[in-house]
Amino acid sequence: MEKNKGGRPPKYKTREELQAKIDEYFDSCWVDKITQVTDKDGNITESNVRYQDRPYTIMGLALALGMTRETLCQYAKDGRFSDIVKKAKQTVEMYVEEMLLEGKNAAGPIFWLKNHAEYRDKTEQEHTGKDGGPIQVQDLTNDELLSIINNGRR
Repeated sequence: MEKNKGGRPPKYKTREELQAKIDEYFDSCWVDKITQVTDKDGNITESNVRYQDRPYTIMGLALALGMTRETLCQYAKDGRFSDIVKKAKQTVEMYVEEMLLEGKNAAGPIFWLKNHAEYRDKTEQEHTGKDGGPIQVQDLTNDELLSIINNGRR
C-alpha cells in the first residue's frame, strides 16, 4: 500500500475489508421471515422467506461504510478501491432502473438516474431548408448585413 499523500488516511486498508462492509450493507437491506402454512390435515410447514425490506441507496451505502457520500465518491476514484465502489454503485443503479421498469411511479427513479447516474433524455433535431431541401448559405457583404439588421430586410 502506497504512503498517503496527505489528508486523512483511508478508512479501509484492504479491498477485502471494504468489500465485506459493502456486502454487509446490501445484506442488511433484506429480512428473513419465517412463514407457516397449515394444510387441510392440520400439518404445519415452516419456510424461510427472504424479502427486501429497504431499498439500496448510495447514502445508505456511504453511512454503512462510516463515511460521507463525498468520501464514497473519492473511493470510486482511488485506483485501489475504484472497481469495488463502482460495482456497488452500479448495484444501486440497477435497483433504481428496476423500480423504473416496474411502472409504479416513474418520476422518482427518472430523477435519480438523471442526477446520480448520468442518464440523459436524448432529443434530435433536424434542420432543413425550404421544402425539406438543404439549407442554403449565402455570403453577405458588411453593407448587406447592416441593412438586414437595421431594416429587417434586404
